[in-house]
Amino acid sequence: MTSGKPLKQHSANSASEKPSDLTPVDTNEAYRRGVKLLHEKCKALQRSNERLVFRLHKVQRMTRSRARDVEFLKAKLDSLGDGWRTAPDPMDVKEEGEE
Repeated sequence: MTSGKPLKQHSANSASEKPSDLTPVDTNEAYRRGVKLLHEKCKALQRSNERLVFRLHKVQRMTRSRARDVEFLKAKLDSLGDGWRTAPDPMDVKEEGEE
């Protein structure tokens, strides 16, 4: 019974196999280029993330500002005695000839 691992086959011509054409200097340079490309991609992704975070914070500030403006407007209309809370919804009001 086997353990499920493939059996190692020894090649008869292992001495005649040619060594890799790449020298250690070439492989180091290839690794350096790969690392440099990966680093550039990481920097680009970081910049993109920073832009998204900036936009998110900007939208949050705009939302808070709008909420403050709405509350201010409600308070002002209430202090002036405007009946805006009891006014009919403009979407419910039908125009003439519309049915």
